[in-house]
Amino acid sequence: MKRSSQWLSLAGGIAAATLFSAFLIGILGVLLSRNAATDNWLVILLRLNLQPTSVAPNALTTLSLLDVSLMLLFGLVMASMYTTLSLRTKVWATIAVALPFLGVPVFLATGTAGRSAVLLAGLISSALALRNQFGTPAIAYSGILASVLLLIVGDFGTAAFPRSAVLAAFIGIGYLLWLIWLLLLTLELFRRARQAAA
Repeated sequence: MKRSSQWLSLAGGIAAATLFSAFLIGILGVLLSRNAATDNWLVILLRLNLQPTSVAPNALTTLSLLDVSLMLLFGLVMASMYTTLSLRTKVWATIAVALPFLGVPVFLATGTAGRSAVLLAGLISSALALRNQFGTPAIAYSGILASVLLLIVGDFGTAAFPRSAVLAAFIGIGYLLWLIWLLLLTLELFRRARQAAA
């Protein structure tokens, strides 16, 4: 049991580190004004509001293998947190784990929907992390704030309101909090893997 916990935490830590790196590369592309294959959907939402002319009209509706990969990695991170997150409520922990995986076929079928499942899973898992003391409170709070900003302002706000620098600013803040959250998750999952190995 301890060994499987070690390997799951290690796999989750590697997945979180990979996600952190991918999202960091994405935001660096924005800062360096480079449009690249490393643009995930959150970067595209930021560009749509910050530099609308730099984004192809179908950028959010084009099937992206990068986004699918990110969703699967995110599901692995959620799975590695499940044991702790499910201490008080197995239902919500199961939903947090399932959402990224369920989002993939929805995204593949529609080309647009499904990616928001990752943000919703982040919000649920962060709320559960706070309740179940998964790592430090900074993990929970950064995850909650990032997920709310990116889900409500990024996904829903960009769809409902005209493009604006105000939306871009909130998406940018959410994106930076997302990076902090992923980094803190990486460190916590690696700590748990070391602890299980001891």
